[in-house]
Amino acid sequence: MVLEWKPKKKDKVQAFKEFHLQDGAVIGVFQGSKGKNPDLDIVVKYKDKFTKRVVRTPKHIHWVIDLLIKKEHDRELTLEFINYLFSMYDKIQPFKNKAEQQKCELKFTSPEKLKRYDPLNKYGEHSVEFIGHIIELLSIEEKTGFEGAFMFKNVLQALKEEKDIFSIVSTATHNGRL
Repeated sequence: MVLEWKPKKKDKVQAFKEFHLQDGAVIGVFQGSKGKNPDLDIVVKYKDKFTKRVVRTPKHIHWVIDLLIKKEHDRELTLEFINYLFSMYDKIQPFKNKAEQQKCELKFTSPEKLKRYDPLNKYGEHSVEFIGHIIELLSIEEKTGFEGAFMFKNVLQALKEEKDIFSIVSTATHNGRL
C-alpha cells in the first residue's frame, strides 16, 4: 500500500516512508515545506481500521484522549508508558540531512521496545505502537523545523504530572499552557 495525500492547491503526493503496524494501521511520512529547514520537514498522515479510505492527520488531542482512557483502566502502566514517551522526547534528534530524512528511522518505538505496554492495547482506539510512532515522528518534525517548539514535551509533561483534564486538553489543543 502506498499512502497518497493531496495538499491544498497541489497535486497528490505519495509517502516516501510508510510504517505498517501490527493492528493494520499505516503511518505515512510525506515531504513537508515548513519551518527553518523546509527541505527536511515532514508531514505525518495515517490510515487505520476506522479510516479505511481517508488519510488523516494525527492531532495531539486524539492520542491524549486515548492515553487518558488507558490511564482509567491501568493507571500504573499508562503512567509508565507516558514516562517512557517523555524520556524519549529529549533523546529524539532532528534530521540533519536529506538522506536521514528519507530513511526516517524510528529509534524508540519498535515493537520490542513497546512490548511491555501491550496490555494497554485493550483500552482506547489506538495501539501503543501507533501512539509511540506518532509521537516519535511528530517530535522529530517539531525538532527539525521549529526551533524553540516544545508542544509535545508540554503535553507529555501535563500527562506525566496528572494535571486536570482542562489543563491537559488546553495544552493539547494549543489553547493554553501548563
